[in-house]
Amino acid sequence: MMNSGRRGRHRDLVGDIRGNVLTLWAFFLIPLLGVIGSGVDIGRAYVARTHLQDACDAAALAGRRAMTANSVDSTVRAEALKFFNFNFPQLAFGSTPFTPTVASGTGSDQTVVISAATSMPTTIMKLFGYTTLPVAVTCNASQDFVNTDIVLVLDTTGSMASKASSTDTSSKIVALRSAVLALYDQLAAVQTKLQASNLRLRYGVVPYSSTVNVGAAIKSVNPSYLVQGNYTYQSRQIVTGIMLPTTCTGLSGSYFLLTATCTYFKYLPRSYNTTAFVNGNSVNIAPLIGTADSSNRTPTTQVARNVTWAGCTEERQTTQMSASATSIPTAAYDLDIDKIPSDDASKWAPYLPELEYVPYQSSPTASDPYKPQTACPTAAAPMKTWARADLNTYLNTLNPDGGTYHDFGMMWGARWASANGIFGSNNPDVYNGMPVKKYIIFMTDGLFDTGYDRLYSGYGIEKLDARVTPGGNASDENDQLARHKTRFNLLCAKAKTMGYSVWVIGFATSLDTSLTTCASNASQASTSSDSDDLIAKFVEIGKNIGALRLTQ
Repeated sequence: MMNSGRRGRHRDLVGDIRGNVLTLWAFFLIPLLGVIGSGVDIGRAYVARTHLQDACDAAALAGRRAMTANSVDSTVRAEALKFFNFNFPQLAFGSTPFTPTVASGTGSDQTVVISAATSMPTTIMKLFGYTTLPVAVTCNASQDFVNTDIVLVLDTTGSMASKASSTDTSSKIVALRSAVLALYDQLAAVQTKLQASNLRLRYGVVPYSSTVNVGAAIKSVNPSYLVQGNYTYQSRQIVTGIMLPTTCTGLSGSYFLLTATCTYFKYLPRSYNTTAFVNGNSVNIAPLIGTADSSNRTPTTQVARNVTWAGCTEERQTTQMSASATSIPTAAYDLDIDKIPSDDASKWAPYLPELEYVPYQSSPTASDPYKPQTACPTAAAPMKTWARADLNTYLNTLNPDGGTYHDFGMMWGARWASANGIFGSNNPDVYNGMPVKKYIIFMTDGLFDTGYDRLYSGYGIEKLDARVTPGGNASDENDQLARHKTRFNLLCAKAKTMGYSVWVIGFATSLDTSLTTCASNASQASTSSDSDDLIAKFVEIGKNIGALRLTQ
């Protein structure tokens, strides 16, 4: 019986499998730890590598942007490492110390190549003899250029004749010339490479002050886009009338006692035929407005005064939009960048300061107190591929003079490389099968400076002609200024919707809100305090123009 019971218990133990679970758990524990450990440690390494790659990419782009020569130098290396270390500090995620390498790409003088290798300590996997995991990344950045059009909108007002700072050795206009050439030099290698690929890098220059000199450019497209016929100017004529000597003296006239008559200048709007001027002829304007002796008395038509149109324009039809306007009215043809002229209202008229006078003493101390302030900048240079020597020659013709009307600069800057409008045939959006990227670099050395009653601008004399403002006593210089700022803001917005990337530079001046918001983004609006700063800014813009991209 005893033996039979013992045998029964043995049979029961053989059939009991409950202890096998513990055995199996012990058997699988080690490989399970390996799987979990590798997942944890590899996951940590993956996160670290992602951050390392991001740091590498940022560093490569920063280094390529800093590249001015054809290979990596100490400046490029320092800029790249600064970005790398900022985005992935040493010992981040427990990584071992390392130094990224920054070099030029093999066979490429336009690529920055960065590589970095470190290791991550393990946690669970060290139980299996793996104390670290290697983490390595590489990245390349190059600057790829497509067809590129750069419009230089340059303030050449009278203040550009002065120095930006007491430490400068030359005037602001000289510094501007150097800055433009520095931009050209920065992009010279790119221009050569584009030409080798049947692509192009072009520059156009629009100097502006209280008007712009675009007459020759308009004529080259179609002379009929200029008014050739009667156009009204604020002017004068010679009048003879019977009056008392004291009255004649008050009119600054010449009195003839025998006839009791006075010959004097009458100031009033007059219509003149512009055809001869537009066609480039020299016109004797003495029969039209008369001449006078040095004291501005004794009016006469006997002394010839021959005048040829210099090329500046009066702007086409506009409307008195308020300072709070948020869109461009259809009647404002001047702000319609791409409108093709079809009648006199949509055409441009010649700016003729020789004909322009005001009926009050604008500047009593001037040789002719009835003449308003006038200025006609250097002729704008159409979009083309330049040789450096030719660009330098052109820049040397820039002449500081006139008031500051930013809206003239922006409206013509936007027209200059537009694929539509009057210059459209010269400015395709696609050239030789590749797109064209377009930029406006807008440089000014001052805020708006308009002259309500004493300055002849591309809008005439605004107090008298009342194109932008209601004119007369219904407006003043403050109202005029507010309206022009609004027009400028609308033009900036229009240029950006046309695809321009806009840079704004204040030279020895602060930027107000209208100038700051004109730029495509906050980083593209800046100030330069002196000549060296201005040159550096133009070089920096050259580095940023184009499309930086990661190639690996």
